[in-house]
Amino acid sequence: MPERDTSRALVHALGARGLTADPADVRWVDTERGLWRALFGEPRAVLRARRPGEPADIFLVRARLSPEGHLLGVSALYNLSDTSAVDERGLVHDGARVSWLIASDNSVSSVHYLDLRGELPGKAAPLSGLPRLQNAITNRQQTGQAAGVGRRSWKIEPAASHVALGFQRGALLITLDGGALRVDTDSRPVRIAHESLREQEHIKARPGNLVTWAVDRVRALPWFGSDRMQAVKAIAFAGLDWLERTQGAVTGDDGAERIAEEMSGIVHAPPTTYTDPETGWPPAPLVPVLSPAIEGEGKWVLLDRDPFIRNNPGAPAAFAFSFIRTDRQRRYTQTYITLWDPRQVSLHAMSGTVEPKSATGETGPGIVPRTPEVLGRLVAGFNGGFQATHGEFGMMAENVVYLPPKPYGATVAELNDGSTGFGTWPNDDRVPEGIVSFRQNMTPLVADGVNNPYKREWWGGVPPGWTDESRTVRSGLCLTKEGFVAYFYGSSVDANRLALAMQRARCVYGIHLDMNPGHTGLEFYRADKAGALPDIGHPINPNWEAKNGIPGMPGWEFQGRRMIRYMGLMNFPRYINRESRDFFYLTLRDVLPGVALTPLVTPAEPGEGAWQVRGLPQHGWPYAVTTSFIRPDSARPRLRVNLVKLDGSVLRASARRSGESVVSFRKRAVRATGAQSIWFAEGRFVSSKEPPPVAELIASGYAAHDPRASKAIAALGVSRANTHLVYAELASDAAAAMDGPLLDRLLTQLGCDQRVLLDLPLGVALGGERDLSGQALPAGALGLHLVRSQGPGGRRIFTDTPIVPVKEWYVLQAKRVRYMRKKAAPAASDGSGPPAPAPAAAPASSH
Repeated sequence: MPERDTSRALVHALGARGLTADPADVRWVDTERGLWRALFGEPRAVLRARRPGEPADIFLVRARLSPEGHLLGVSALYNLSDTSAVDERGLVHDGARVSWLIASDNSVSSVHYLDLRGELPGKAAPLSGLPRLQNAITNRQQTGQAAGVGRRSWKIEPAASHVALGFQRGALLITLDGGALRVDTDSRPVRIAHESLREQEHIKARPGNLVTWAVDRVRALPWFGSDRMQAVKAIAFAGLDWLERTQGAVTGDDGAERIAEEMSGIVHAPPTTYTDPETGWPPAPLVPVLSPAIEGEGKWVLLDRDPFIRNNPGAPAAFAFSFIRTDRQRRYTQTYITLWDPRQVSLHAMSGTVEPKSATGETGPGIVPRTPEVLGRLVAGFNGGFQATHGEFGMMAENVVYLPPKPYGATVAELNDGSTGFGTWPNDDRVPEGIVSFRQNMTPLVADGVNNPYKREWWGGVPPGWTDESRTVRSGLCLTKEGFVAYFYGSSVDANRLALAMQRARCVYGIHLDMNPGHTGLEFYRADKAGALPDIGHPINPNWEAKNGIPGMPGWEFQGRRMIRYMGLMNFPRYINRESRDFFYLTLRDVLPGVALTPLVTPAEPGEGAWQVRGLPQHGWPYAVTTSFIRPDSARPRLRVNLVKLDGSVLRASARRSGESVVSFRKRAVRATGAQSIWFAEGRFVSSKEPPPVAELIASGYAAHDPRASKAIAALGVSRANTHLVYAELASDAAAAMDGPLLDRLLTQLGCDQRVLLDLPLGVALGGERDLSGQALPAGALGLHLVRSQGPGGRRIFTDTPIVPVKEWYVLQAKRVRYMRKKAAPAASDGSGPPAPAPAAAPASSH
């Protein structure tokens, strides 16, 4: 006898598809009945269901019903949450509005809201024409309706033990650990103001170009799948390779003409022929693989004259460029290399709005942070690793874990001191405290200079098990022997040739990133307030150059270019906009000496306003200290202020003077109650009334608004990034009750947003010996010493991870993220969670 209860009948029908559900967890969205609905409609239901051995997900079902309302069958099934490491529970609905909770064990971590009427306004990139059609087709494939679904979610920080959901007259009710919140879901955008809830962005990025988008759409078809798509691409790559080899054999093409065309208009200087002994930059040229070498092959071209790339004033170029050919049978192919100095350039990972597909429902913003501090130092962006479907390799960005780390995964990481770390993750899924972000992809392509130490046989582009590797566009990232970081872009290479290029660049650790045209590439950017960008000297070529306003940053604009002219990266300019796939972006670190000051008194004295670094106790590079002087008041030309600027990121505190002392300070009296103080703590300078943890006092004084500050004769200022300290001291012609405001304005002009005014000179001894007037300071008068430390740069991490056989690492990497074992989820929507595991030790590093 047929099941009369529609929800029970639906559960039975889904059981044939391998899903287990409870009829109590079925929520019918469309409840109309009748002949017309039976003939032409497909009523929708939302339910909580699970596959054997997996956590529950939220599914959307389109069903066929008889005029009487009996279930005839299931016509379509869509996974609306698809999280592999957490459990969905507490499902509630009100018509087309749906909400549920995300939980792990008995701890609830987020609230999700879905509007089945369609995408929420303002949550998709402005689209028209073909991109709009692409978005509609994607929506249809993923949700069964061209309008898609509107998504909102809020992360609970810290995770709560008691959360319940409900709807009342169109409003979503959230009961959170005893407190109740009401969210009007008809007001757009939906906002919740609560200290424990942080809204996650669900803003769509532009779809890819037609080819890459179509590949993803076909791959997602259940009857086609990823392996068939890999086979199709492998055959296509093999055919293209045969055609190129035939053409190369007939024409004798050695790639010189192609290289000249790609680099035309990009290279603004001849190749370098030297390495600066002070900075070690640029490194020695690469030794070519093929002979004879093409002109310029393997030699570094500095990019300090490029109008699309910001440089640090008074510092060497942060970027260099080269190319090399590594395939003797395909002499026309080449790999292009962009090299940067991580002592000047910081690397950051950013999750896309779609990829990597999160194991916990967490979504990434997919956009470079829209702040002047970030955009004002932005220099480049480039592709990340494989999609989650090709291995679920780990990723964390901005301290949010989207996919947990996989054992023996090749990893690039941003460390909390600003360094870029490279290493192989150990057999431990905990993330050490010292890591801010990381991205993994497969096993290392190169480690300790050895090609493929883990004996991997599959590097993408072909179905697993194929013996031949496809030759297509591939990209990679490496740490060199000299401590520099390089991005590799091979136009038609296999993994072995990419590894060979890394070896010739003296890479000690290399990672294979994403591959195939459209998905891979690097773009340079320079951003500033409108009207402040430099003239590039010629009209913008839209094929490989761009200039425009910055979405989400009113009053700002950027200019950018591709790494090479005809790089096939889709959606150019790509990474300055919102992006659906993960990527890396680079920012220029603020190093000394900095921008010179403009003299206000004419004629200027020799050296006035210029920052000096020579003859000072630097003990390495980047510079740790720089000095200057300025006459800041044109009405008082004899008034002179001496300046000292320190970079705390390359300093550490010491109780005694040593051979690497950069600066020492006179012993300070006990600070007065309520005084504003400047502290040095773990490479940063901090202005506060109370001491930060593990901090050393530099000086105490007055805030600018304090009446006593007007009589100041010295001042300290801290930059917005907290890494630079500026000390200003009146050297002559001081005026009582007048110079405090002048010193405060001067430090403001120097970019110091935290300032403390002093009524006595600080007693600064450069090298721990003489003060700014040249007078020797007795050793007994000195207290705090700042000595040279290594500072941020390129690092090896996880150096103790062993090289293990394929049978050991492959099993661990082949497991889905579901290997993170979780207890069965209870039916209720609340509970209490277990204590958090102890943090792992900081990653081992080698210098």
